[in-house]
Amino acid sequence: MRTAIVKICGKEYIACFSTRVLMALEEREGDSTKGLQRILSENKVSDLFWLLAQMIDAGDRYAKLEGLDNPGKLALDDLIDLIGVDEDEGVFRAVTETVKAGNTPNVEVKPAKNGKATQGA
Repeated sequence: MRTAIVKICGKEYIACFSTRVLMALEEREGDSTKGLQRILSENKVSDLFWLLAQMIDAGDRYAKLEGLDNPGKLALDDLIDLIGVDEDEGVFRAVTETVKAGNTPNVEVKPAKNGKATQGA
């Protein structure tokens, strides 16, 4: 799971680009891949904050399941009120880097030694 730490008002929140976030993108945009590309390329503040809220929610869920310290989640309205305009660039960079890292496969499959090749049905 690809995660990042986003510092907001002195607290470090886990942000996670997970299947839950992809499903939210799909529901909102119709197509998760095209929606994500649009959000990242257009750099609209409202879309990026929405995506950050989804990622912080997913990060909090991930932290609870893994037993990690996390201050909780922040709703979209909380993020809008807590993050100043002077902090937007750093937050957006964290979102973009986490999304890009989350799209990079980190599982490698290798054939077993002495494995017998068979044709699939």
